[in-house]
Amino acid sequence: MTDPPDAATPDRHPWTDQPLWRVGLVTALAAAAASVLVYEVARAAGVPMELTEVFEDEYERMPLINMAFGALLDGGVAGTALAVACRRWARRPRSSFVALTVIGLIASFVLPVISDGTTATKVVLSISHIVVAIIIVPALALALPRRAR
Repeated sequence: MTDPPDAATPDRHPWTDQPLWRVGLVTALAAAAASVLVYEVARAAGVPMELTEVFEDEYERMPLINMAFGALLDGGVAGTALAVACRRWARRPRSSFVALTVIGLIASFVLPVISDGTTATKVVLSISHIVVAIIIVPALALALPRRAR
């Protein structure tokens, strides 16, 4: 008995047939919403979410929109561009993409860690990076082939 033509093979996922820009857009929107949720939960728990501007001494609350834009631009746009590059030039697009995004996630912790916010603010910002990556990276990775065609 043969599998029906639309049955998923071990290397294929529903995302594989979707354009990378679409997977990136949908996951970036979901990641932006999740990042905003992380911010709101932190604020409700009493985390100040205050930082100073560059070359300023006064603390101000980080705008909520920054959380959404960070997820959309850094996670969505950069992640999708990296996925496109891996699909185009990597021998193993999926594993290359995952390896590069893990390196990028680790590097993304530098800004929260060196920021002048409270420890709680730094932890929330770092958690938001993880949440965004958990949403965007697996979907884009599954949209990539294991091997170059």
